[in-house]
Amino acid sequence: MSQVRLLKRISQWQQGQKTSLSRDAWEQQLLLDIESLLNSQQGNVLIDERLGLSDLQSQFQSHSTPDMNELEQQIRFQIQEFEPRVKNISLNLDEDYKDPTSFCWKFAGTVVDGLGGSSFHANIKILANGQVTVEAAV
Repeated sequence: MSQVRLLKRISQWQQGQKTSLSRDAWEQQLLLDIESLLNSQQGNVLIDERLGLSDLQSQFQSHSTPDMNELEQQIRFQIQEFEPRVKNISLNLDEDYKDPTSFCWKFAGTVVDGLGGSSFHANIKILANGQVTVEAAV
């Protein structure tokens, strides 16, 4: 039952929906939660001042080259600190990604919850408007 965030469990319970999720649905829900976490802007979340990334839009609007190591460290910190369902995080810049208007990292982790220690893979992209997308990798 702890696979789903508390507010989502309450919402499902109020709507009379079943609460057990398939492995794929649960993984998709986890990736959406990580996406929401990474789309939060640091300092705007009342729960914790450290939650969220710094202003990403400015990375594309400046004339200097973005510090990719700093961005990677911020993403890694956010997931490690605020997503306890994921362990053994691996985050690497995707060198094969050729879109000059966005950045992409290959993300892998292990889910340590009721599903056991199963691994998953995803792509984390930062678009030119500062939006972060997290998509399951095939």
